[in-house]
Amino acid sequence: MSADRTPRTARRRLAGIAGALVSVASLVGIVWWASKQEAPELPTDAPHLLALLGAVLLYFVACAVRGERWQILLLENGARPHRADTYALIAVGYLGNNVLPARAGDVLRVALLTPRAKTDNRTVVGTLVAERLCDVLVLGLLFVALAYGALSGAGTDVLGDRAGTAAIILGVLAALGVAAAALLHVKGHLRRVVEFVRPMLTATANLRGRHGVEVIVLTVVVWGTEGLVWWLTSVAAGLELGLVGAFYVLALASMLVMIPSGPGYAGTMDTAVLIGAKALDESSKAALSYLILLRFVLMVPITIAGLIVGAIRFGGVHKVLGARAAVEPAPPPGPAQPDEPSEPEPVAAAR
Repeated sequence: MSADRTPRTARRRLAGIAGALVSVASLVGIVWWASKQEAPELPTDAPHLLALLGAVLLYFVACAVRGERWQILLLENGARPHRADTYALIAVGYLGNNVLPARAGDVLRVALLTPRAKTDNRTVVGTLVAERLCDVLVLGLLFVALAYGALSGAGTDVLGDRAGTAAIILGVLAALGVAAAALLHVKGHLRRVVEFVRPMLTATANLRGRHGVEVIVLTVVVWGTEGLVWWLTSVAAGLELGLVGAFYVLALASMLVMIPSGPGYAGTMDTAVLIGAKALDESSKAALSYLILLRFVLMVPITIAGLIVGAIRFGGVHKVLGARAAVEPAPPPGPAQPDEPSEPEPVAAAR
């Protein structure tokens, strides 16, 4: 490993350690809390089991829509993937997120798709960036609409008013971005940085016209279907969330899982689900049952599917899980390596 790669690799490992610490701390708190609650009840009768089965099947539908959205983004940006690969790699991506640290699912998607789609890593990463931005846009609007609109006064005051804080954080980030750009310009590296990230921003820039509308519509379908998954799971758990409450908990959890954590969003997702359910005045026993069933619906079937398609289509499980080593972190642009393009580190997966 070159000297240029060493600092970035160290930062990547540090981020993984930080995520693990967040997960451990969150899980310790959740286990301590759960130990003081009544034992959760899992579904045993036919209606509740059917609701659970419906949630599992709908989750696969949502994953298929994700695959179609990714296919459209890739084609728009010059890649030539097989639809079977993009669909299968959605499951492989979830497999990576659920069993490997540092949300490795996107790394697996980039490493396995790039040679098959006849494109480069940065183009594929750009489509993932576009996916995440669409997800954040739809989920952010959903969360604001529910937390401060439809559910105002329904117990959601536990979150407090974050509008002012969010504005301050965005202002600070914008100032830091301007300062970083100015510093790069002074040192003569700004143009190199722009050229380096341009392929990763092209997919986002292309989100306009008919293509942009199509991707946003599919994003709405993805999260609308996932909202139904969370609602059906609440029915299976005997939780009276209702559709609006289920979408609220989904939006809250999806925001919090952006915090670095261990495999399977351990700790962050669990905390969000429990906070959301309690904010809607649900009992602790029912909230714990809901969390256990959600963990099953969102993690177990898709991980098994990822193992199967990884073994059948991508050369075996060991090859799939080891594929992330093919996407090395990129050294920062600078005069030491003027003619050596390197591949970027993919964005973190979002749930």
